[in-house]
Amino acid sequence: MRQDPGGGDAVARRAWIAGVLLGVAPLLGAQEPVAPPAAAHAAPQEEQAATAHRAYLERLAPQLAGSGQPRALAFAALLRDMDALAESSAEGNPPDADAQAWRRKAFSRAGADVVALALLVAGADAEDAVRADAAARWRQVEPSNLAAWLSNPDASPQQVLEAARTAARVDGHMYAQLRWILQAHRDHPPSPAEAARIHGGGNGQPATLDDFAAIHGMALLAATATPRFQPLLEFCRRAGTQAPGSMQAQDCRRAGELLMSGDTFLVRMTGLALADGTARDAVERGRLAEARRRFDWQMLQWGRLSGSAPGGGIGDFVRLLRDPAIDDEPALVERLLREAGIPLDPPAGWRAPNRRN
Repeated sequence: MRQDPGGGDAVARRAWIAGVLLGVAPLLGAQEPVAPPAAAHAAPQEEQAATAHRAYLERLAPQLAGSGQPRALAFAALLRDMDALAESSAEGNPPDADAQAWRRKAFSRAGADVVALALLVAGADAEDAVRADAAARWRQVEPSNLAAWLSNPDASPQQVLEAARTAARVDGHMYAQLRWILQAHRDHPPSPAEAARIHGGGNGQPATLDDFAAIHGMALLAATATPRFQPLLEFCRRAGTQAPGSMQAQDCRRAGELLMSGDTFLVRMTGLALADGTARDAVERGRLAEARRRFDWQMLQWGRLSGSAPGGGIGDFVRLLRDPAIDDEPALVERLLREAGIPLDPPAGWRAPNRRN
């Protein structure tokens, strides 16, 4: 099994900081790439933490599945999928029979539970029929939520754009999934010996089980639940260049505006790119430039706050994640900035260090 980004002590802290700064580095004009979470030669203490993490997750998956609850079954299958994926890089490995059975049972019991459906759609195997069925049901349950289309690996750019004509929001329920993952770890905690190696606050370790669970959950969802935006971006780039006044370009602008109000900064950044690439005139480009300045400012300030906070700011993240009023990433970041006394809008004339316009 691979060493998961959340699996070590200092490794976990580096992974969290890297995850925050990954989106900030381009704004700073960084000349060197962000280092990978796991070093080539991990320290003995990090290896011990990773070993404890593996043992914990290997036990956690069947414990979750034993509850018979759809979210637990879906998450157990996701854990097992990622384990199997990391065990070998060879192609053609047979799928994990337990994970397949858990996923089928989860789908049969999920009903209209969008968190369970989103966890099923995040499955590692894009060819799994249950994943496609879960995506279809999610679209039925939330027909006005474009995230149900964006998360569908089989959806073409044209299908996504057509859905965007009548969609009203983009909500992947990322934080609802993450809250549930935190609760799953609380309900099935590591043994005292494992906990002593996985978390505890010493030598860069996550200070609490919640800190560890948040790091692991964010890493897992980032690896499995992030929509494939590239085909849509490429399609709309061609539409904006070749036929700026076409229906396709109009659809891309509509989708971009919708994504700009999405539930994560990655979604919003994609929306800005789509809208900017198909802007109709100087007035629209000016409005988008102001939106991008605000976006850049908040991302940059969040990165600086997290980089200077203990543990990369994971404690504050978990604290606000517990607040039911915080339902997405932009809301959490805005709260963090307000608490730090940082304005949400940049000063007049400010621009990100490496932006030319």
